[in-house]
Amino acid sequence: MDLRDILVVDDQPSVCREVTAFLKDTYTVHAFTSGKEALDYLSCHPVDLVLLDYEMPGMTGYEVLMDIRLNKSTNKVPVIFLTGETNERMRQEMMGRGATDYLCKPVTAVDLRQCIEKHLP
Repeated sequence: MDLRDILVVDDQPSVCREVTAFLKDTYTVHAFTSGKEALDYLSCHPVDLVLLDYEMPGMTGYEVLMDIRLNKSTNKVPVIFLTGETNERMRQEMMGRGATDYLCKPVTAVDLRQCIEKHLP
């Protein structure tokens, strides 16, 4: 059985390591600490789901989401924000702009897995 590919994008390497540890037994995880690196990877490698931080230097999670949604080859990929931003208005705005779901950090392995399983095609 092939593992599903998940892209993790967070500017904090510790978050990338933690999420990878949560998921590596069930999924193939590709982690990047910048939006540009993630988009470069996505341009050549299809993934099944993206976990995306909102607050990142250089390119925000919102900008990454817009790029994913505007690209014909990635516009159907589920994008789940995994962020420390707990503002309800922000959550509603991201959901309205194409995010598939929104989880607040810190997140448990159980909650993360349940959310991913709910949205994988």
